[in-house]
Amino acid sequence: MTKKEADEILVLSKPPESVGELRAAAQAIAPILIEDAEEGERACSVTPRAVRAMQRAGAFRMTMPIALGGLEADPVTQYDVIEAISVADGSAGWVAMIGSDAGYFAGRIPLDLAKELFPDPDSLASGVSTPSGQAEAVEGGYRVKGRWAFASCCRHAAVFKPACVVTQKGQPVMDAEGRPELVTAVLPIDEVEIIDNWHTTGLCGTGSNDIEIHDVFVPARRVVGSAMSGSKPAEPVGPLYTYWMMLMCNVAGVPMGIARRAIDEVCAIANTKVAYGTKNLIREDPLLQMRLGRAETIWHAARAFLIETIEEMWQVLLRGDELPLDLRSRFRQCNLNGFHAAHEVTDSMHALAGSKAFYRPHPLERAFRDSTVAANHLLVRENGYSEIGRVSLGIDPQSFVLAG
Repeated sequence: MTKKEADEILVLSKPPESVGELRAAAQAIAPILIEDAEEGERACSVTPRAVRAMQRAGAFRMTMPIALGGLEADPVTQYDVIEAISVADGSAGWVAMIGSDAGYFAGRIPLDLAKELFPDPDSLASGVSTPSGQAEAVEGGYRVKGRWAFASCCRHAAVFKPACVVTQKGQPVMDAEGRPELVTAVLPIDEVEIIDNWHTTGLCGTGSNDIEIHDVFVPARRVVGSAMSGSKPAEPVGPLYTYWMMLMCNVAGVPMGIARRAIDEVCAIANTKVAYGTKNLIREDPLLQMRLGRAETIWHAARAFLIETIEEMWQVLLRGDELPLDLRSRFRQCNLNGFHAAHEVTDSMHALAGSKAFYRPHPLERAFRDSTVAANHLLVRENGYSEIGRVSLGIDPQSFVLAG
């Protein structure tokens, strides 16, 4: 497919109109994402054409409330979409995953505010949940300033939504439990400064730069969680938004998609490469067969755990019931396992492929780097398993991730 042909397809195509179309749409844009992956690496941000392709595939509107023109796709479908995109390019999958958080945010705020912030269901949002800045209370709103790291997809986002500590006369405002009061401000992306510092080992195309805000006034209505906003959080418009961590349902699709691509690339090499000093293809090597079989087993087991748990959670939410702690714990567990199992698979496939995988821009070389960075994300570090262990022991997990 030439770039001209791809651009013509993007112009003529329309986003999916039903949830059932999402999987096929995500798979259909793979040639564009594969072709643009190296360019996105060099630019430290996925290409505008790749973003348009993901918009046409419904990757961002899939999480948006129906009331805003979105699809409110079930979480298993969301996972499938992110995994399919990540098979083509891990960075694109990460951008689709982070950008689609806009829908979850929109579903948990007043509808009139959501309509104001997200007039286009295909728009992206960038945000950072670490409160690295301050929101100084002033008449009519807040003056926001600070610097936030890891603002993925910020170069393609319409808005930036950072977490802030509320201050008054420069001092933190404490809540009823004696903790600093936190809010999320929402600013148009042209009101913030993007610091060009995302020059990393892997996931290079995610554009996860730092964001700096230089004392910008934000009206109270666009500061969520604030008593000054004058509006209460909206009742969720659907079961997708009742559990605040549901946005994690599709996250593991990124490393799992990367790992799937790694397995497929090794199979392609093994079916064409002749073993050194012989006339035999390396696929005849029993050691290669064994390692490949083990990788397939690990991958499918991790995926089954993810899908089973996500579907079980969805059925509970559809009934209108609260998610029990043991199910929330399993949700945390399957995501941790998904990231770590996927990294194990990708690492083993990179080693198995031999010298071909050492050279850029071979997909296995990029998969190895992308997987390494993904597996080191704060939310999936190995110490997260201790939360699972505490739940098993009947001890308070002391985890904001497992909060109901």
